[in-house]
Formats: sequence, C-alpha cells, structure tokens
Amino acid sequence: MPHLGLLRQVRRRLSLNLLLVCAPLGFIASAYSWSPIAVFLYNFLAIIPLSGLISDASDTLSDRWGGLIGGLVNASLGNTVELIVGILAITSNNVSAAQSAMMGSILNDILLVQGICIIVGARSKGVLLVNSALVDSLSSLMLVASMAMILPTALYAALPHSDSKGSDMKQRIISFSRATSIVLLFIYGAYLYFQHKTHRSLFDEQDDGDDDDSVASDHSDDLIPTSQPPPQGPARDCESGADGNGTPSMQDVSIVAITLVLSSLAIAKCTYNIMLRLDEIVKASGVSQTFIALVIFPLASNAPELTQVLAAAKKQKIDFAIAVIVGSILQIALFVLPALVVIGWVVGSKMDLYFEMSQTCVLLFAIMLVNQVLQDRQYTYLHGMMFLCVYAIIATAYFVEPFH
Repeated sequence: MPHLGLLRQVRRRLSLNLLLVCAPLGFIASAYSWSPIAVFLYNFLAIIPLSGLISDASDTLSDRWGGLIGGLVNASLGNTVELIVGILAITSNNVSAAQSAMMGSILNDILLVQGICIIVGARSKGVLLVNSALVDSLSSLMLVASMAMILPTALYAALPHSDSKGSDMKQRIISFSRATSIVLLFIYGAYLYFQHKTHRSLFDEQDDGDDDDSVASDHSDDLIPTSQPPPQGPARDCESGADGNGTPSMQDVSIVAITLVLSSLAIAKCTYNIMLRLDEIVKASGVSQTFIALVIFPLASNAPELTQVLAAAKKQKIDFAIAVIVGSILQIALFVLPALVVIGWVVGSKMDLYFEMSQTCVLLFAIMLVNQVLQDRQYTYLHGMMFLCVYAIIATAYFVEPFH
C-alpha cells in the first residue's frame, strides 16, 4: 500500500488534529454572536492544529523541491497567525497590536519553547552538548535581528527632539524602519541560501542521532554515501510513498497544496473572528490586549513547533531542536516583521520597528540571556528552568495592564 508522507504526519499529530472540530464551532460562534469568550476559545483552539498542518505541508514541499522552497513556504504560511494578526492590526491603525504579536512570538520561542526543550533533553543526561558552528551562526543572526528591532527605539530615545519636531522624528523612524526592513528581508534570503544550499551539511548533521546509540544502531543498515542515490525497489517505494527515490509524489504535492490553501484560509478566518471582537474579549476576560497579542496568540501559533522540538529533545537531538527554535525566531524577525512594515508602507499605514520601551528592554535582556546560554554550549535543566521563569515574569507583567 503506498504511503503518503502527509498522512503519516497527520497520524503523528493526532492529538492536535482532534482540535480541528473547534474550527466549525468557531465559525458558528462568530456568525451567531455567541459570547466573546466562546468565540475566542473555539477559534483559538482551532488555530493550533491548523498551524500544524501548514508546518507539515511545508516539510513535504521541502522533500519534493528542496529546502529552499519549503523554507520560503514555511516562512510565508508557517507564521500565518502572526501575519494575519499583523495585517488586520495595521489596516485598522493598531500598530501596537501587530508589534506585540511579533514580539510575543519571538519571546515564546526563545524562552518558553527553548526552556521546555532543554528540560526535556536534559532529563536523562546531566549536560547537553551542542554543535558550536551551528550555535555561532544562528546566534549571530539573532543578534543582527534584535539590533534592527531595538535600534529605532534607542535612536528615538537618545536623539534630542522638541515637541514641534516630534512628528518629523517619527517620520524619520518610519523611513529608517522601512529601509531596515528591506535589508532584513535580504538577510533572510541569504540565510535560506546558506542553510539549504551552500552549508546544508551544517544543519543536516543535527538529526543524524549521534548522541542516541539506539537510533544509530537501528539505522546502521541504511548508511549510504551521500553521492549515491538511495536504493530502488518496491520496499523503498513503500517506505518513501513517492517516486521511488524518497521524494513525495505529485499526488502528495497535490494534497499538500490543497492542505496549504484550506488551512491558511481557515486560520485567516479564525484570526479575523478573534480580532473582530478583540475589544469585547478584552472586556469579558479582564486581560489586556497586549497580553493576548504577546502571550496567547503565540501559544496557538507555536504549539506544533513545540511538539516537533519536544520529539527531537526526547531523542537527544538537541542540535536539531535548537536549530528549529532559532530558525523560527529568525523567520519572525527577518521575514514576517519586515514584511509587515513593507505591507504597511504599501497600504499607507505607519507600521515601523519602533517598539514600546518596555518591550524593547524585555527583548534586549531576553536576547542577552539566551545568547549567553548558547555560547556556553552546555545545557542543564537549570538553564531551562531559568528560561521558563523569565517567561513567566514577562507574562505576569503584561497580564492585566500593558506598560506604556
């Protein structure tokens, strides 16, 4: 029986896909004006499995046409929640909500997901070791991205300007943000080329299971020189479920294309339902809009990524897990956020990289903390607990009222 890569991924995420039933409930709740809490819960829970389907579909495209195409699709659609939240926010001149969603996704990855990953990975090994070359390249890119996000706020605070010239300074910040966004998009393109073309082996080494003896022994018969094609034959065809060479068939790709379109449309609708009644949700729940954008939305969007990272951490593939986490951060900082600035530029909205001072400070300290830990190249469960505690402090600070 031919194997479909997408069906295998769906079975692997069965627990998440059960939440797909919340999608029609969310549509009904919004159409018939149910309570704001019901509208929020159903649509929020539906976003979790839909995000997972998009992530799985982009992986299948990577197997068919290479990691560069899959990376572009994943960057474009893998962060659909953040993109839709950002687009809806900037079109309604609510720039702070768009910025909070971007910041929240980065903090969720860098502190919550990475903290849980380290704790799970260190449960059986006292100290986790990572690939130095991988960490150095990814942490450097992360510093570049954070500098671009912090610099506009620092310039606005440092440069003297009177009230009469305040509007002129803001226009300069907007112009600076737009120019910086174009540079960041260029950097992201170079990063994708670096990861999937020129230095692909640097990233492929992370999921070969060197630290897991059982995994290595299970695949001892599959050691094939990279310059030779994989074996052909019925057994291999059943395993790959594709064209006999390990790549998905066009039937798989057709299913993936339908999945991408339907999942993206469904996520857009769920996100729109929440954003449409966001003020009512804030009043009914008693939490701030910043908390919803900074903490709640990223939890739904990054849930599939968390399951992928945890699976890798349980197998002691910490290099792969860290690469996934930092890669997701780079997607937001180098692609999604700059893309929103460009979209705001096109539609005439003043979307920029000038964040609130409190969010800028939070991001700066989080980046410094994570880079310090990354440079140690040795992790224990205490590092993971430290990340989780910092994330809990940040979430608590924004729970009721945002800082201004």
